[in-house]
Amino acid sequence: MSINGIGTDSYMGESYEERLRKITDKNAANAFKAAYANKMAGSTDYISRISKAYSTGKVNATNFVDAFPQYDVVTHVGNADISSANWQRNDFPFWEYFQKNTSADALNDWRPKGANPPQTRSDLQRNYSSVGSGRIAILIPDKLQEKMDADPAYAQKIMQKLQEWKEDYDRWDNTVAAGYGMNVAEHQAGKSYVFNLDENGDVVNCTVTAPGRITGPTKEEQEQLRARQEERRKRRVKYIEILRQNSEMRKVQAEEYLQLYQSQYAKFELFNQQQMKDGLL
Repeated sequence: MSINGIGTDSYMGESYEERLRKITDKNAANAFKAAYANKMAGSTDYISRISKAYSTGKVNATNFVDAFPQYDVVTHVGNADISSANWQRNDFPFWEYFQKNTSADALNDWRPKGANPPQTRSDLQRNYSSVGSGRIAILIPDKLQEKMDADPAYAQKIMQKLQEWKEDYDRWDNTVAAGYGMNVAEHQAGKSYVFNLDENGDVVNCTVTAPGRITGPTKEEQEQLRARQEERRKRRVKYIEILRQNSEMRKVQAEEYLQLYQSQYAKFELFNQQQMKDGLL
């Protein structure tokens, strides 16, 4: 199946199996399976709708500004030759791409120093926060830009390809967020994106941020979630205990009522028998 040459049985430009193999976290993997199933079913659930709404632009858009009107979009045309290993580092300065005067190849020579630092490091948090919300930066190879400039129909397909990739990502990411008890609408509205495209318009590297951090629940949020889950568990246990006590109470009341009924009925029978002996019945 395909729509305008875009495969609908893929997810983020890969087959289901390829993408699933890359997800090591069990909760994220389960969320991916749910998101994929919803996509293939053409689901119109809330998460699917909001993910699509933020990846839908003007009809027949031929440029990224029109393709993503909900965002402040900046593009950089040039050769962004960055390894995935470097890109995936927490200290890779992707935030520089949101600056309009940054060239596409500005970070090609960036090299890591030491072990991959934690996202919670204070200087990284400041850099993440500098990005803000509702922004997209796109790195476009020269050859891709030339082909889009020469053929508007081809440009439309590239826009649709990135829109579908982003919608797929958001559907999955928002499903994960919902699983952690986060507000999906706020989570979606707070995200910003950097897309590094190849000459075919496919996403080679991508970073998605939410306010002050790279997307994903912080340790504090996870602890808060566990606390909420424990509180809900305690309430359920208490509620079940109340139901049990009420059930036992009703049982005792029913037994008492039955005994009272039997006692009254026995008295009534004795009264009838005495009346018959006396010839009154």
